[in-house]
This record gives sequence, structure tokens and C-alpha cells, in this order.
Amino acid sequence: MTLSRQEKSLTESGRVNQRARTRAALVEAAAKLVRQGRPPSVPDAAAEALVSVATAYRYFSRAEDLWAEASLQATDLDATLDQAHRRIEASGDDVIARAEAAARAVTGRMLDDQVPYRRLAQSALEQWFAQQDQPPAQRAPVRAGRRTTTNRLVLEPLRGTVPEADFERIVRAMGLVSGTDAALALTDALGLEGEEAMATLLDATRWLLKGALVELGAERPNRPDRRRAARR
Repeated sequence: MTLSRQEKSLTESGRVNQRARTRAALVEAAAKLVRQGRPPSVPDAAAEALVSVATAYRYFSRAEDLWAEASLQATDLDATLDQAHRRIEASGDDVIARAEAAARAVTGRMLDDQVPYRRLAQSALEQWFAQQDQPPAQRAPVRAGRRTTTNRLVLEPLRGTVPEADFERIVRAMGLVSGTDAALALTDALGLEGEEAMATLLDATRWLLKGALVELGAERPNRPDRRRAARR
């Protein structure tokens, strides 16, 4: 029996859709395990998705790739960041207020729901180790740079008030007090939880940013502008 071109196209389309559904089912199954705090296992994800282990490995030959995608889905990170960006913009042009809004909306969420974010951090570490036998130029980034995008939005009102190179210096410094690494430092290194962890995060964010603004001459709190006084 010979299939027409249209029938072949429909058959191929059906196969593509089936593959997409199977892949999505594996990621959702793995995300469910992440939310439960279960250790990563491709066979466990296959069992949860009701597909064979061999099929699962055809879609994800490396467990690290599956768990990286599953961790992102479990955290619903894109939705969290969208909401955070709206809160940042609603905070006006005060960069301190914008930074605190970002800290509460992003790192605060990580402090409240630690398991999937810890799994996300674990996936990044595993990807880093997996690439160490490759030349540096061939290694893929283990992080997507989301915190840098968010911190640039936080600091947007500073554009034009400081040189661009200094603007980027502040963005990079802000990366130390945001994201999963900051949340892990608060909980694991400092042993803080809940409101105490958030208060310390806000202190660090505010002090870092205020210090940067004073050093760069973008803010001079509680003292007159010496250059203006000298002109008088």
C-alpha cells in the first residue's frame, strides 16, 4: 500500500506530536519527583511517566539534562521572574526599593520553597562537572544568566548617571546577593531561616548597593556636595 504525500505528512506529524508528548511527560514526571525531594533517576521518571526506561534514555541520554529541565519546570521560574519584574517596575525609580522588591520576589521564593531550587543548583553543578573533560571553548554555560537580566532591570534608573562600565560592575556585584547561591549561603552557611534569613538578605542587598552608589558618586547621603560647596 502506497501512502499519498498528504498521508505521509499526517503520519510524520503524528509521530512528531507523539514524541513531544512523551518528552513532556518525562519532564513533568521528573518535575514531580523534584517537588517531592526524590533523588534524580531516569528509571524513576520513566516509571512515573508510564514509559519504558529505554524510551526515556532515547529522549534524555544524560540524567543531568532531564533534571535540569525538570527543576526549571518544578520551580516555575519563568513565571516567578515575570512577577518579580512587575514588582520591580512598580517600585518606581528608587534602586534600593527596586532591589528589595527583587530580593523578596525571587530569592525570597527560593527560601520558602527550597527543594526544587536546590535541585536546580545541583543540576548546574552536575553539568559543570560533566564538561570538565571538554576544551573551555566547547563548554556550554551552566546558568542562563537570569539574575543578571533581573539585576539590570533593578538598576535601570542608574543608566546615564554612572559610566556604563560602572553600571555593569554594580550588576555583577548584585549577583552575589541574589539567586540560589545567596539562598544557600543564608540557609547552609549561616544557618538562617524564614524572616531572619530575609532580613539578612535585605541588609546585604541594601548595604552593597548603597556602598556602590556612594563610591561612584551617584549618591551622597547625609553630607553636602563638596564640589558644589567649593564653587560657592
